[in-house]
Amino acid sequence: MQKSKIKELFEDEKTIYIFDVDGVLAPIEYGVYNHYELDDEAWAKALATNDFYTDRIPFKTFQDFLSKRNILNVYVATKVMNEIEKEQKIHYLEKNYGILRDHVFEVYKNEDKLEVLKKIKEKYSDLDDKYFVMIDDTIEVLNYIMENSNFSTVHVSSFLK
Repeated sequence: MQKSKIKELFEDEKTIYIFDVDGVLAPIEYGVYNHYELDDEAWAKALATNDFYTDRIPFKTFQDFLSKRNILNVYVATKVMNEIEKEQKIHYLEKNYGILRDHVFEVYKNEDKLEVLKKIKEKYSDLDDKYFVMIDDTIEVLNYIMENSNFSTVHVSSFLK
């Protein structure tokens, strides 16, 4: 097995970061003794009357990490149920991480995160694919990107100390 060079990408000012939200930039703590308690239909309905992201406490690790990066190189690809959830997430990301509104891309299927990376890559066509780093907590997402592109992938656990 080869030695990881992810840390080298983190030190390079050219690197473009694409973050997931739930489980990465925002904790998933919606159940009493579990991470979650609603099915997708109930979640979509609850979003209409609740802002689930307003009281989410951001991760200091990511606040510190992003404070040392060019915010113009930071993007988000997040799965949402509807526009209400997208707006809640955008507000959370702006307030807690300074992420720009037009740098947040919603997807309705996890596989579409690869399409978001391709779209972002169009803005930086001269930059090698390895400098586009998807940071996610879902192995299926990371594997899909790894197996279908030359973009870099990082599991959120790489940030744990």
